[in-house]
Amino acid sequence: MRILVHHERAERWCDALRQRLGGTALDKESIEIVADDGEQLGDILVVWTPPATLFERHRDHDVKAILNLGAGVDGLLSNPALPKDVPILKLSDAGMADYMIDYVRYGLLHFRRDFDRYAVQQDSHDWAPHRVVRPSQYPVAILGLGAIGAQIAQSLAEDGYPVHGFSRSARQLESITCHHEQGEDGRTLHDVLGDSTLGLKAVINLLPNTPATRDVLNAAVFAALPDDAVLINPGRGSSVVETDLVAALEANQLRGALLDVFQHEPLAPQSPLWSHPRVIITPHSAAPTPISEAADQLAENIRRVQRGETLTGISRENGY
Repeated sequence: MRILVHHERAERWCDALRQRLGGTALDKESIEIVADDGEQLGDILVVWTPPATLFERHRDHDVKAILNLGAGVDGLLSNPALPKDVPILKLSDAGMADYMIDYVRYGLLHFRRDFDRYAVQQDSHDWAPHRVVRPSQYPVAILGLGAIGAQIAQSLAEDGYPVHGFSRSARQLESITCHHEQGEDGRTLHDVLGDSTLGLKAVINLLPNTPATRDVLNAAVFAALPDDAVLINPGRGSSVVETDLVAALEANQLRGALLDVFQHEPLAPQSPLWSHPRVIITPHSAAPTPISEAADQLAENIRRVQRGETLTGISRENGY
């Protein structure tokens, strides 16, 4: 069984997999790097946004599984040459949640304790303390309650924040008020974020990139939020209409934003987001994939393929 790895750090991934699979029937030499123009054929493809040519070469080859080197699969599903009937297995957390929780906690602390306002006051030499707002007075909405979203929601609830979760289908999480879109009692995202009784102070976007989630954070949603609400987006840039976000900030419909992901990356130098005084930008670095934890998960999935187990991959219809 040959495993091909396509990634900018492919050698590190290959080494990690060889260490974990050396005691199995799999020959270490069967784990190889494949370049964009490589001609090898593999039984298992370990990839991150590979070129269409890689899949085209495997059109008549019996690929057992495609292992995605990340939690987001939109880069794979948009590939025009993606094989139709091959299971796609993505990383499920694999250590990213801890990094993401750090990022979200920082964003909430930054705005809840008025560090954005103190920065402005420092420039004008203005000594004016603000009232300290406790987490219990700072309701937040988590959009997306997958493996990582659910962990973040529960961590914030443990920190004392009132947490409202939003997902496509109904979920039940301890200490979380869950809202969902599907079913007779479902509510739209606009319904939830525009509900003045919730008093939301922060919206944290962890939605996947699917046709149903693109551009959902738009002018109508921003206008429905309380004027002192903030947006924290470590999830997917495709969810946010960036021109609407800038307009909402300029109209004081939003207090500020912490943004890690964007519609197009790298963010264009001419984007007004770079210089906006109420925006903090990070370069898609909120939750890097730890190779050690991820390789453990990949190795187990490879063993499942070797054993001939039935693989339950992502739903191509849902996009996650």
